[in-house]
Amino acid sequence: MKPLLLASFFLIIILAGSLMTIYYISDQAEILQKDLTELEKQIGTENWAQAQLLYKDFKNNWSKIDHRWSMLIDHYEIDYINMDLGELEAYIKNKDKSNAMAKISSLQLLVKHIPEKEYPTLKNIL
Repeated sequence: MKPLLLASFFLIIILAGSLMTIYYISDQAEILQKDLTELEKQIGTENWAQAQLLYKDFKNNWSKIDHRWSMLIDHYEIDYINMDLGELEAYIKNKDKSNAMAKISSLQLLVKHIPEKEYPTLKNIL
């Protein structure tokens, strides 16, 4: 009876930890999505000074999240986000609207995909 009780206890701990991780990643991804949407609006109206400020804020937020997420998810997705951020910075500095908008779209897709990949769905398990 004790081994079954002990196994059940550890299973509950693992499931609770997984749910907390999924919630944390989803919450942070939602914040990043909102920031990217605001940045997209500023670039769309060619307000480059505001876009640079929003980019710096996003980059600071991302650097805090990056360290935590790297313990929880695949590193290649984080690397893609970091590469896209580097390119986006250059596009904003050069006031290249079309490429900046394309990079923001790519970043939004990556940020949206990460929490979806972590959900315990049949598609993700198989």
